[in-house]
Amino acid sequence: MLSSTSFKKLALCSMTTAILAASQSGFAHTRLQTSTILEGTRVYNNVVIGHGCHNATTNSNSTPVMGTSVVFPDSTATVTSKPVGAAADVAPTAAGSVTDWLDGAGEGYSKKVYSKEVFSAEGQKTNSLGNAVGFWTGGGSLPGIGYTGLIPFKTDAVSIKPESCAKTVTFVVPISDVCELTPANGFSDENVNMWTPTVGSNFDGIGLHGENSPATLKVVRNTTGTPATLTSAEVKANPLPASCGEGLDITITPTAEQINRDMPAIDNGVQVWPAQ
Repeated sequence: MLSSTSFKKLALCSMTTAILAASQSGFAHTRLQTSTILEGTRVYNNVVIGHGCHNATTNSNSTPVMGTSVVFPDSTATVTSKPVGAAADVAPTAAGSVTDWLDGAGEGYSKKVYSKEVFSAEGQKTNSLGNAVGFWTGGGSLPGIGYTGLIPFKTDAVSIKPESCAKTVTFVVPISDVCELTPANGFSDENVNMWTPTVGSNFDGIGLHGENSPATLKVVRNTTGTPATLTSAEVKANPLPASCGEGLDITITPTAEQINRDMPAIDNGVQVWPAQ
């Protein structure tokens, strides 16, 4: 999202390795290519952009995507829990803070993989501690239909606290696919696909195409451990304490304050999306 002009400029780099054929009539939310990973492992992954924005003339999602913005929760996130195996209609309960369940700061685990195969410019987002909390990429034109765009990133190893009852930890990952540079009060299905949680932020996308349907990244507790191989180190077992029973599914959702801070695309100190 280097600037309004360069954001709209068609990237000249080859998109061969980052774009896959997709059905023109198919519907696909923007998601992570690998949405479930094992505790203690580093994973190379992709944000998968499934389609463009709505084109009112053709009544299709054919408007090209010019960039995307991604946020990963930081240590201020809202944490909830449900018993493993609980029905979908069981209400989650408040579950303390991120560091009650994860070793370390519970943030800074996502890193953008440098790539110009889909878009020509990009930037890593960091908080006041210098920890990575997302990224943006733009400056190109991904066709709205007929293709799938892959935006590469990696996650560092995430460690679940051994004394906790977490069987899984799921990070809620808000994503905005931008088709036109507009101010926040001008968001519509014609200019942005907002795959975000409804938490009271400026990016809730109420009434829009992707309302309350964010991407997720689930970390599964490595209860048995993973032996070393020629190319990877051993990951020691982290068994669930006997007192935990079947354990808990933990969900970590960024707050409205964090999303308002970290969703905008800022290049060299200048906010280029949403337009100001």
